Amino acid sequence: MFSDRKKQPEEIEELRSNASQLAASVQSLLSRIQEYEKKDEPAHNGGGLVNQKVVVEDIEVDGEKRRMVVTERVLSSTSFLTQPRPNLIPINGGKIISPAYQSKLVTARPMELAQMEFQAISGQLVVTKTLPAGRTHVQPGDTIIEIDGRPVSFKEDLVSKNETVTLLVVPAPLHMAPAVYYRVLADYDAEQDDQAPCKWLQAHVCRGDVIQILSNDGKWMQARKVNDLSHVGFIPSEIPLEKVCMLAPFGRRVLVLLGTVGVGRRTLKSMLLRAAPQYFATAVPLTSRQKKAGEQEGREYNFLRKEDILQKIRDKNMIEWGELENNLYGTSAESVRDVIKSGRMCVLDCSPQALGYLYNSEFMPFVVHVAPPPLDEFAQIESLRPNRRSLQDLAQICSESEKIATGPFANHIHLTLVSRNIDVTFKRLLDGLELLRYETQWIPAKWMS
Repeated sequence: MFSDRKKQPEEIEELRSNASQLAASVQSLLSRIQEYEKKDEPAHNGGGLVNQKVVVEDIEVDGEKRRMVVTERVLSSTSFLTQPRPNLIPINGGKIISPAYQSKLVTARPMELAQMEFQAISGQLVVTKTLPAGRTHVQPGDTIIEIDGRPVSFKEDLVSKNETVTLLVVPAPLHMAPAVYYRVLADYDAEQDDQAPCKWLQAHVCRGDVIQILSNDGKWMQARKVNDLSHVGFIPSEIPLEKVCMLAPFGRRVLVLLGTVGVGRRTLKSMLLRAAPQYFATAVPLTSRQKKAGEQEGREYNFLRKEDILQKIRDKNMIEWGELENNLYGTSAESVRDVIKSGRMCVLDCSPQALGYLYNSEFMPFVVHVAPPPLDEFAQIESLRPNRRSLQDLAQICSESEKIATGPFANHIHLTLVSRNIDVTFKRLLDGLELLRYETQWIPAKWMS
């Protein structure tokens, strides 16, 4: 029994090595595919097919029969496991890889919870202030996920008749806590301060440290270091500070994905948000409809009265909006600003008309047009799908995409991606974003005025 346990780490390490080699092989294959596409079809933004015949099929296009050749690249492009990009490092220096790994169960009294202050951010309840005298295992910057096994979204969810409750707590990532940042201009050590109000939350900061302020009563701040989220404590409010803000590392504040329905634009958005949530987020839309079962305020939607959304439209505070079944839906400029303040790039899949609001120095968008391949090639790829769309539908997608490419906002497009395979297209999108970090960018001069 003991010997079996002893072998487990070796077996796990071997499995990890095999998985790493497999992922590297897939990554190499993706790179080769991209090289072929760039070489074979430069007219379509680096796309193309490897010229190896596999399937020959007659398809009717515009009333005329044509013989189509489906290539090996198309047949082998069902899905790819892409490796995590090593340069997408956490913005907090890697001290916390993922909040889930720091989850802990703690006990507390309802009276203690009632004396804390909280802020609901994106459907999560974040502790912003604790009492110095009330020592608990919950500290500022923590997110309360559950109470006695029940999910928590609002302070009212913490009400309990029990003498003690069990909480599931995780440290909130930087972007899930108040976006108030300062650079410290003088050293401070709570251990050397007789006036420090709390002995179990002692802060030690040095000149040049950047802190995230969770609460401030005018005399004492409760804050944490951005490069060590576990370092939380009380700091005197009179300490010299410089207000700073966090910028996404890509030099742009908004990523706009344009494209017609059916080209994979929203899939790319979801993949990007999952791949690097510390760098990318999306704005929570508004709606006037009633909340459905299982929905949370600030997660799927922000639920407002119809009159309030109409007032935002009149005040020119809506980027885009529409009406469905007598209910209003839309994206507010305020929700985009909230993402930008958190230090992340806001990803929007919106209509070209929204660029009339976004294309300015405040939002500094990077605009990507996700386009379908030419109709003949689009039909080849579609013929391999189990649920094929009609040729008429494909032609409509191509036609609408052409309107975007030649329409009034065409000059605002910075990058066009022809989407043949979603994984390859996603890799190209990441490559385009990486270039923003390292290459010289050319932006309208009026953005800098």
